Amino acid sequence: MPLDKDTLYFIRLVSSGAGLGAAPVSDTAGTAVTPGSWERIYRMAADHGLSAVVWDGICRLPAAQQPPRETRIRWALSAEKLEERYRHQQQTASKLAARFSEEGLRMLLLKGLGLSRDYPIPEHRECGDIDIYLYGQSDKGDRILHEIGAHLYFDVPKHSEYVWDGVLIENHRTILNVRRNRTERELNALLVRLLEKDGTHGLVPGIQTPPATFNAIFLIRHAAVHFQKEGIVLRHLCDWACFLTRHWDEIDHALFRTAMEDYRMDRFADLMTAAAVEYLGAEVPGPECEAGMLGRFMEEVLTLSPMPDKPLPRLFRKLSGPYRNRWRLREVLRTPVWRYYYDTVRGQWNEKFTVFR
Repeated sequence: MPLDKDTLYFIRLVSSGAGLGAAPVSDTAGTAVTPGSWERIYRMAADHGLSAVVWDGICRLPAAQQPPRETRIRWALSAEKLEERYRHQQQTASKLAARFSEEGLRMLLLKGLGLSRDYPIPEHRECGDIDIYLYGQSDKGDRILHEIGAHLYFDVPKHSEYVWDGVLIENHRTILNVRRNRTERELNALLVRLLEKDGTHGLVPGIQTPPATFNAIFLIRHAAVHFQKEGIVLRHLCDWACFLTRHWDEIDHALFRTAMEDYRMDRFADLMTAAAVEYLGAEVPGPECEAGMLGRFMEEVLTLSPMPDKPLPRLFRKLSGPYRNRWRLREVLRTPVWRYYYDTVRGQWNEKFTVFR
């Protein structure tokens, strides 16, 4: 299905704001964006977690082609609020890393804050929680979090979650959910070996980020897990495009490709990269993908289905989602629907049936 004009303009603003493409400047009045379209683009940006990135794209437009004044003010205030939140999260991460360092622990950042450095303005990459990995010392990390007054929010075999200083901290016992299936266990072992082999990068004192090949495998696996359940949003694709653009030459592409093929993620990885190149303007070699499949993939990314608030409809949505969206499993991830449900039951048994929350 062809994308409508507003959606295409939204994607071009994302590309521009992320430093991947030129500003979508128009030379003719007939292609001007109407106030109604700007409102729709504003909502799309918020829904996809890209409000501030789109704002950066808007700031590159000529004044005459920017949104109405009221919309600009609302957008600017939203970006400013996100900047304040980002700075607070960064300060919280630094304080936490310093406390861990006093106890001899190294703190590795996963996703979020670490990925933000691949954006032109890191503060404009929206971050939710702070995901950390303590190299097998998660129990000691839990003890320290208790000592500094963090409140336990959630606890499952894969990770514990604490709220500290108003920020959600996700302390990973393992990098991936090793109790779900063999793929997760073997990929987790591969990622641990990559940390040992390639080392890490210092973000700020006390905080480390993973090497490029680790991140390439981890980002695709993380996105694939979301894709087969509730789906992914354009921010996942934007993260991938920015990451590839900044780190392409650092990735061990032979190892990455082997991992993708061994665990049936090669088709998903190719679609992610092809979409990053074709739609967002990432300047890296693009794999060959069938046009119809790439279009369907983008339709899946851009079509959001809000989660219901009430418990029973919410549970039904979670349980029926993979069946309703079985194209993702069968055609992209090449996983039988029954296998997904089998792995889910196993995982939920180990996670105390968090699906009901």
